[in-house]
Amino acid sequence: MNVNQRKRILGNCCFGLVVLSVGWIMSACGSSGKNIQLAKDSVGMFHAQLDTEQYNAIYAATDEKFKIASTEADFVKLVQAVHNKLGVVQDSKLTNTVVAWYSGQGATVTLVYDTKFSQGTGREQFLWHIKDNQATLYGYHINSNDLVTQ
Repeated sequence: MNVNQRKRILGNCCFGLVVLSVGWIMSACGSSGKNIQLAKDSVGMFHAQLDTEQYNAIYAATDEKFKIASTEADFVKLVQAVHNKLGVVQDSKLTNTVVAWYSGQGATVTLVYDTKFSQGTGREQFLWHIKDNQATLYGYHINSNDLVTQ
């Protein structure tokens, strides 16, 4: 094999690797957008269930790791206090999105919202586990002066 043949083979291999890499990146970006949309839709469902006082239904749909970290009774107390003190969701603006991938475990999507309730405001952070085209709640945090002072 002469030098020109080796260069051609090497060039073809490099081109193939570039094509595979671009394909992988485009695939990941497409999945990322889909995962973010699943998480956003799940926030909408969370807010709808919060507004209609379906606290146990929210907890029932959480991830198993969430259930290890929080009992149903403790979670219900938290979201009941959010609803009772802050009221129903009036508006929610997405302020931050983070997507992370874990080999064999799916992805996590963190969404942060500045939320206006009928009786106050709060910054909500949702952590969703995305696997098999389904979002399950991994974590929920709310920072609100109105929640503490009312």
